[in-house]
Amino acid sequence: MSNTKTAVVYTCAHASPEVDNERFTWLGKMLHDIKPDYVVDLGDGADMKSLNSYDTRKPQALVAQSYEADIAHYNDAMERIRAPFKRSKRKRPAFYGFEGNHEHRIKKAIEVDPRLEGIKHGISYSHLNTERFFDEYHEYTNSAPALHTYDGVTYAHFLASGNYGSALSSIHHGHALVHKLGCSTTVGHSHKFHFYRKAESRPYPTQGLVAGCFKGADEGWAGQANREWTKGVAIKRGLSNGNYDLQWVSMKQLEREYGG
Repeated sequence: MSNTKTAVVYTCAHASPEVDNERFTWLGKMLHDIKPDYVVDLGDGADMKSLNSYDTRKPQALVAQSYEADIAHYNDAMERIRAPFKRSKRKRPAFYGFEGNHEHRIKKAIEVDPRLEGIKHGISYSHLNTERFFDEYHEYTNSAPALHTYDGVTYAHFLASGNYGSALSSIHHGHALVHKLGCSTTVGHSHKFHFYRKAESRPYPTQGLVAGCFKGADEGWAGQANREWTKGVAIKRGLSNGNYDLQWVSMKQLEREYGG
């Protein structure tokens, strides 16, 4: 009997009222179909545009934003992913979540003005309902994304570069992940896809994965960078000791298979 596992990884879904949540319905159907052992959400699932610090000089943008709508849209997205298991009453996979910098906007807003905090009539990280949606959830540690290891793979929203906490990035990003931590590592954040396998590592090969994004639409602010983003989800099969066979499912393929 094999001791290997199957894991599904997605990141940077950026659930926002401006874009419908159909892609989360497709993802839920896929999970119900392939029956992974667990699912890893690497963060930035909630866009939280209402708390961004970039639109303060754009009144039109500010008027269109709503904290309540941001929260409702994120919660709807999480419900859609888990709905097929609820309907079939089949045991669902474990869900492991990570706080991304967009969820972290809630905490930063409260730091700037503590008067905003309130469960009923204010803003609160509890509105994301992470305890309900995830079996394990990893919040920021020391003002940086948490790192946690499952089956020999270390996960984080991003790895920090240097002493100032900015996200590690490179045209050989997957290689940089393996070089930095010396183990199989998977991150999100950049919206780009990169995969590197160091087959000669001992006792097991090490693999670095930058897991693209699960965004539903292009971003007006990103310009040509939209062309560099890879939308979809990663499936890790035969997962054991940080070694796995990678299958990438593009957003278009996901829609073709499960959008009907």
